[in-house]
Amino acid sequence: MTRSFDSGILRLRDWSGLSCRPVYVHDRAHPVGGMSWEGVGGEYGAAWLVRTGTVSVTTGRHEATAHAGEWIVPSRGRHRDRFSADAGVLSVRFQAVWPDGRALINPERGVVLRREDSRVLTRLAKRLERFVARSFMQADMGMEWKRADAVQYLDLNRHFCAWLGELVRLMAEAGCPPTTPAQADERVLRAAHVLNTLPLTEAWDLEWLARQAGLSVAQLNRLFVAAFETTPKAYHLERRKRAAEHLLAEERRSVKEVAAALGFSSACYFTAWFRAQFDAPPRRWLARRAADERGN
Repeated sequence: MTRSFDSGILRLRDWSGLSCRPVYVHDRAHPVGGMSWEGVGGEYGAAWLVRTGTVSVTTGRHEATAHAGEWIVPSRGRHRDRFSADAGVLSVRFQAVWPDGRALINPERGVVLRREDSRVLTRLAKRLERFVARSFMQADMGMEWKRADAVQYLDLNRHFCAWLGELVRLMAEAGCPPTTPAQADERVLRAAHVLNTLPLTEAWDLEWLARQAGLSVAQLNRLFVAAFETTPKAYHLERRKRAAEHLLAEERRSVKEVAAALGFSSACYFTAWFRAQFDAPPRRWLARRAADERGN
């Protein structure tokens, strides 16, 4: 069955396909003062509450700057983030994506949410950060691997969804309404949802994915290409590549740490894979990227 989504009003079962989770939440645990980097448009969204100093996001010729007490949400496309020397932020990194890979919050450029408009968002973020700091390691990308009982899991999602709901409302008021899924066969959306939520450390094959979607391998490939103009293997490869770029360039993870996060048995295997995808080993790619940024 094919579903077409023409507005922001969907069936509850359609909303259940939205994959939402916090990736990390921390308050000034990572020093960002004086830093600048180019965002690579990874699979995760971000929002920063500026505690001190200023944070600027440049997308093309547009620059948005947030001051203390304000939130700033960067573009999901390529952009540059700059933090003043005295900057400190409460940072929320999260995933909120549809099975077809569309981000629920997908601004074309940086959006600033003024202090007077975002008091509830700030209160909910502080509550979420306190819960995460109390229950899990605070400044950590690997929240999905933390152990929790049912009550902790549901409490985490209660705090996170309250914050995310307020963020969606404010972004819509700022002219960036939430996205809805593309038109596609529900079985293909199910397969894409599996690929979006599958831990990058886990192996899979087309036969297994086809069974999850209730399709044959041939049907899965045909319908997937029709919906997303790419194969399931290529779709998942892009997710893995975006994660590698993000972890290396924005999270400043070591090659060994990135290899483990992406499911490689050793840094050597990861380096060989990375070279095949990006035409350079990780360290050379980072150096080339830094040189390009200095040149701009």
